[in-house]
Amino acid sequence: MGWITSWPVWMVLLSAGVTVGLPRVPYYQQGLPYIYDLGGMALVVWFIGLGLLILGLYFVVMGIVGAEWFLSRRLSAVLFGGAALILGGSCHWLYLFLLEMSVRVT
Repeated sequence: MGWITSWPVWMVLLSAGVTVGLPRVPYYQQGLPYIYDLGGMALVVWFIGLGLLILGLYFVVMGIVGAEWFLSRRLSAVLFGGAALILGGSCHWLYLFLLEMSVRVT
Protein backbone atom coordinates (compact mmCIF):
# COMPACT_ATOMS: atom_id res chain seq x y z
CA MET A 1 0.00 0.00 0.00
CA GLY A 2 3.01 2.31 -0.05
CA TRP A 3 2.40 3.19 -3.71
CA ILE A 4 -0.85 4.95 -2.88
CA THR A 5 0.93 7.62 -0.82
CA SER A 6 3.30 8.73 -3.58
CA TRP A 7 2.59 11.87 -5.59
CA PRO A 8 3.69 10.44 -8.97
CA VAL A 9 0.95 7.83 -8.72
CA TRP A 10 -1.63 10.53 -7.99
CA MET A 11 -0.41 12.64 -10.93
CA VAL A 12 -0.67 9.66 -13.30
CA LEU A 13 -4.18 8.89 -12.01
CA LEU A 14 -5.23 12.52 -12.43
CA SER A 15 -3.76 12.71 -15.94
CA ALA A 16 -5.47 9.49 -16.98
CA GLY A 17 -8.76 10.64 -15.46
CA VAL A 18 -8.67 13.96 -17.28
CA THR A 19 -7.61 12.36 -20.57
CA VAL A 20 -10.34 9.73 -20.45
CA GLY A 21 -13.04 11.71 -18.64
CA LEU A 22 -12.84 15.17 -20.21
CA PRO A 23 -14.24 14.20 -23.63
CA ARG A 24 -17.18 12.52 -21.84
CA VAL A 25 -18.29 15.77 -20.15
CA PRO A 26 -21.57 16.99 -21.66
CA TYR A 27 -21.19 19.96 -24.01
CA TYR A 28 -17.39 19.66 -23.94
CA GLN A 29 -16.96 19.59 -27.72
CA GLN A 30 -19.88 21.94 -28.36
CA GLY A 31 -18.96 24.33 -25.58
CA LEU A 32 -15.37 25.04 -26.56
CA PRO A 33 -16.18 28.06 -28.76
CA TYR A 34 -18.53 29.43 -26.08
CA ILE A 35 -16.02 29.26 -23.24
CA TYR A 36 -14.45 32.46 -24.54
CA ASP A 37 -17.85 34.19 -24.31
CA LEU A 38 -17.82 33.49 -20.57
CA GLY A 39 -14.49 35.26 -20.21
CA GLY A 40 -12.65 32.17 -19.02
CA MET A 41 -14.82 31.90 -15.89
CA ALA A 42 -15.85 28.36 -16.80
CA LEU A 43 -12.24 27.25 -17.17
CA VAL A 44 -11.29 28.77 -13.82
CA VAL A 45 -14.17 26.95 -12.12
CA TRP A 46 -13.23 23.72 -13.93
CA PHE A 47 -9.59 23.82 -12.76
CA ILE A 48 -10.52 24.81 -9.20
CA GLY A 49 -12.94 21.87 -9.17
CA LEU A 50 -10.26 19.49 -10.42
CA GLY A 51 -7.86 20.68 -7.74
CA LEU A 52 -10.45 20.23 -5.02
CA LEU A 53 -11.38 16.76 -6.29
CA ILE A 54 -7.79 15.51 -6.28
CA LEU A 55 -7.15 17.10 -2.87
CA GLY A 56 -10.30 15.52 -1.48
CA LEU A 57 -9.45 12.10 -2.88
CA TYR A 58 -5.96 12.33 -1.44
CA PHE A 59 -7.17 13.19 2.06
CA VAL A 60 -9.92 10.57 2.04
CA VAL A 61 -7.49 7.84 0.99
CA MET A 62 -4.83 9.01 3.46
CA GLY A 63 -7.43 9.10 6.23
CA ILE A 64 -8.49 5.55 5.47
CA VAL A 65 -5.03 4.06 4.85
CA GLY A 66 -3.02 6.09 7.39
CA ALA A 67 -2.68 3.46 10.11
CA GLU A 68 0.11 5.26 11.95
CA TRP A 69 -2.10 8.29 12.60
CA PHE A 70 -4.30 8.70 15.62
CA LEU A 71 -8.00 7.99 15.10
CA SER A 72 -9.01 11.64 15.59
CA ARG A 73 -6.47 12.76 12.99
CA ARG A 74 -7.69 10.12 10.53
CA LEU A 75 -11.29 11.20 11.06
CA SER A 76 -10.46 14.85 10.50
CA ALA A 77 -8.56 13.96 7.31
CA VAL A 78 -11.56 12.02 5.98
CA LEU A 79 -13.93 14.87 6.89
CA PHE A 80 -11.64 17.44 5.26
CA GLY A 81 -11.38 15.26 2.15
CA GLY A 82 -15.15 14.79 2.04
CA ALA A 83 -15.70 18.54 2.24
CA ALA A 84 -13.18 19.08 -0.56
CA LEU A 85 -14.97 16.45 -2.68
CA ILE A 86 -18.30 18.18 -2.14
CA LEU A 87 -16.80 21.55 -3.09
CA GLY A 88 -15.14 20.01 -6.16
CA GLY A 89 -18.43 18.44 -7.22
CA SER A 90 -20.23 21.75 -6.83
CA CYS A 91 -17.55 23.47 -8.93
CA HIS A 92 -18.06 20.81 -11.60
CA TRP A 93 -21.83 21.42 -11.48
CA LEU A 94 -21.23 25.19 -11.78
CA TYR A 95 -18.96 24.58 -14.78
CA LEU A 96 -21.67 22.56 -16.53
CA PHE A 97 -24.28 25.18 -15.63
CA LEU A 98 -22.16 28.00 -17.08
CA LEU A 99 -21.50 26.02 -20.24
CA GLU A 100 -25.17 25.16 -20.69
CA MET A 101 -26.11 28.79 -20.10
CA SER A 102 -23.62 29.99 -22.72
CA VAL A 103 -24.85 27.42 -25.27
CA ARG A 104 -28.46 28.54 -24.71
CA VAL A 105 -27.63 32.24 -25.05
CA THR A 106 -25.81 31.95 -28.37
